[in-house]
Amino acid sequence: MRKNLFLALTLSTFLSSEPLLASVKACQDYINQDQTSQNEDLRDSIVQSTTNPALQFSTIVDVNQYKGVSFLTLMREKIKPELDQYASKGFVMAAKDAVVSALDLVSSKVKAQALKAAGTLDNLSKVVEALQGQTFTLYDLPTKIAETKVAVDRFGLTTFLSLASGGGVEVKLTSKDCCYNVNYGTGTQAKDEMTGRSFGQGPGHLADDASDKSYLQSLQSYFTAAGPEVNGFYKSLLQILTNCDTSGLAEISDQGQSVASDFIAIYVAEQDRHLMSDMKSHAWDVSLLEVTLLSAFQSGQSTFMTMFGGKLVDTVPVQEPGGKPRTLTKKADMTDWWQFSSSSDPKSSNRSGINTTKSDFRALGKMISDYMSLNHPDIVQNVEKHFVGQATSGNLFEDLSNFLINEKTSRSIVDAEELIKDFSVFLGVVHAEANQMQSQQLQFQGSK
Repeated sequence: MRKNLFLALTLSTFLSSEPLLASVKACQDYINQDQTSQNEDLRDSIVQSTTNPALQFSTIVDVNQYKGVSFLTLMREKIKPELDQYASKGFVMAAKDAVVSALDLVSSKVKAQALKAAGTLDNLSKVVEALQGQTFTLYDLPTKIAETKVAVDRFGLTTFLSLASGGGVEVKLTSKDCCYNVNYGTGTQAKDEMTGRSFGQGPGHLADDASDKSYLQSLQSYFTAAGPEVNGFYKSLLQILTNCDTSGLAEISDQGQSVASDFIAIYVAEQDRHLMSDMKSHAWDVSLLEVTLLSAFQSGQSTFMTMFGGKLVDTVPVQEPGGKPRTLTKKADMTDWWQFSSSSDPKSSNRSGINTTKSDFRALGKMISDYMSLNHPDIVQNVEKHFVGQATSGNLFEDLSNFLINEKTSRSIVDAEELIKDFSVFLGVVHAEANQMQSQQLQFQGSK
């Protein structure tokens, strides 16, 4: 695994500048420092290292069977149409024993949420006994639950009953990694973009519906432990998104695979919502991708800093709903890319997400790209050549997301392997020189 991070960097094509040579040497030295101990620590941090028991879904999309096309193509041509079928035709409620057994096939958080919605296990059993064998859609299930006259949270219980019944689409990455997707609307009804839940599963956890914030926490925890494995993580994601190639997941740790499965779960959710609008709105998949890749810089810093209010800072206000004073502060971390809406309107003040920080993560992407253009123009040029023909911004993170996620994205990405290699080189140097970038930006801010 340790060679993945800098394999591309060692290619002679890119070793033409002294700064890059220094970066590569520093990275190689880092890899050689007590590598055995680092790997043991990483393995010890994994609670579950074998294939987790799986929920039973009849509709399974095996990503690797579509190798050669972009993930957006797979979403358009297979995953979303299958989800739309469940929205219109519904699913059959599983038998009571199967639903109850499913409580042990999901994360402790999902199990607790299901039991909270049901009130008691007996209530859950009574609801399922009344509904088992019948067909429901996400639109009519809450009403049918209410008609059982059992005192439960009908909306809170709907998601678990759909999940336990296999009422959706499993997106399979490997034998150990997948995500389950249920209760997505088609986009033809009002507020369909608010429907649906996706549950990532990997070697490190059972099916879990990671929120933006919990995903960012897991991402930061992973990078804290992963060391030189980070580039293998990025490479595996780029392989999936550009080429539906999941083989790279086998080259990263169980913890990395679990974080990747959570990424794909959220990505499928956000991309389905984006496609509901014919890619005219709800571009939350774009935000997720850019912030994930920006962690190459943030995980390389000795002192963690983030972009907030247009400045690189190590302390930020504590998140509060729009309109509320933000007087308390905390140390910056990856979760600061998730914020509440700034609107004080009660209808939207509690809305939250990564997209609310777009101006800041785009500013960080531009800062990094400017540094790389000045110090490593050859690496930047190798990335930019892939975007010829599209409008570019000078922010390579934004340019990549626009290339992979738009209505004109090619069914198959030309030179996908070369793009993966070139962007991996770019991210590897970003990670290695994060402290230099940070110092330069702080000097610039101090001079203003």
